[in-house]
Amino acid sequence: MTTPAPFPVPTAGAVLHGELHRHRGVRRGAVLLRTPYDAVAHRSVAGSLAQRGWDCLVQDVRGRHGSTGSWTPYAHEAADGAATVAAATAAGLAGPWVLFGASYAAHTALETARVLDSDDVAAVVALVPALGLHETAHDDRGRPQHRDRLGWWSIHGLARTDHPPLPAQVLRTATHVAATDGPLAAVRWLGWDEDELQRWRRLWSARPLDLRHRYGALGVPLLVVTGDDDPFDGHARRLAAAWGRCRGPRATLLSGPWGHDLTPRVEVSGAGTGGPGSRILDWMAGLGPGPGVERRLDPDRREWADHRIDTGGAA
Repeated sequence: MTTPAPFPVPTAGAVLHGELHRHRGVRRGAVLLRTPYDAVAHRSVAGSLAQRGWDCLVQDVRGRHGSTGSWTPYAHEAADGAATVAAATAAGLAGPWVLFGASYAAHTALETARVLDSDDVAAVVALVPALGLHETAHDDRGRPQHRDRLGWWSIHGLARTDHPPLPAQVLRTATHVAATDGPLAAVRWLGWDEDELQRWRRLWSARPLDLRHRYGALGVPLLVVTGDDDPFDGHARRLAAAWGRCRGPRATLLSGPWGHDLTPRVEVSGAGTGGPGSRILDWMAGLGPGPGVERRLDPDRREWADHRIDTGGAA
């Protein structure tokens, strides 16, 4: 694997740290992956994409790891993503772009696509997307996800670098306090300071996203990857149903027996581990199912099958 080149992007109020992995072999295009989970930790993914012909720019989001500025989750990703594409284009990195990411990084990809001219974007790949503040705090039926959010925010949501995970007993107790006395009581019990409390309050006061309004007019092809055991599965399906709805089907769904870490529960004869990785790469290369189709790995039959995406639940 070759050493990536530093790629800083000055933008309003921050300098965004990035690493550029140059393609090898025949060039397919450019991939942008913006993450709060440390650009350095994504070198394996970026290297794999580079080996398949993609120039891959991996960037720390504002206020995280190598990027300066203030870390406010779900606040700056549309503007910072657009600024990054503009800076990369000005530096001679040709598009159109594939906007790629998992979990929070999927949010950054979706938001960048929302504000860019469609000619600048070839496709979006959103793996187990964490769509927004409300959508991460509640499941698709509106039920609060106290344990999941206490775990994520205590590690990733409060500072430039990660905090250690809460001990299991502490997390259990905090979850119980949240369920009985409310989420604010839980973080007061944990001893969060006033700034951390304000961030937490913003999370729990956020309104649901109107996915049809936000993404319904986009014509860019979208691949949504979701799993049966992912807490965001319902929201991911609603995203796929809503995306480009004003234009007709624009999203493809890839699903199977895995959770948020995309680790499969089954192996599939003749299909490796049964994970989605090779199918994602196929889709990026123009292979695989088209828009309006869900390609699903059946955990009982241990084989892939295609179905039409249900658009009735789009919100």
